[in-house]
Amino acid sequence: MTFHKHGYAGLGTIFQAEKFLFNDLDPAVAQKWVPGLTASPILTTKLSDDDYSALPCAYLVLEGDLTLPKEYQEGMAALQGQKTGDFTMYRSPAGHSPHLSWTEGVVDTTLDFVEKIET
Repeated sequence: MTFHKHGYAGLGTIFQAEKFLFNDLDPAVAQKWVPGLTASPILTTKLSDDDYSALPCAYLVLEGDLTLPKEYQEGMAALQGQKTGDFTMYRSPAGHSPHLSWTEGVVDTTLDFVEKIET
């Protein structure tokens, strides 16, 4: 991240978005998405809403993600699962933006999870 005026307390812009957010897209397609990214704050507050324990949850591990390694993603889901109940885990070969590079897989995974929680 590149931070602006107020450092970590202010706004940040992802550095090399085409590498870290769009690494599994064709470079020309990645360049289409980069200009639409805007600076944003980093969430530094603790979440206080406990929806995870009230709802069935799933996590899609993105094995090609260069921003959050798969081991980190698995750890996040496991840690939350210890507090609120296991997550249904799914895997994708995609990078950080599977909605762009693995669209059919995202749809199929979502439908599979919906089927599981409806039965």
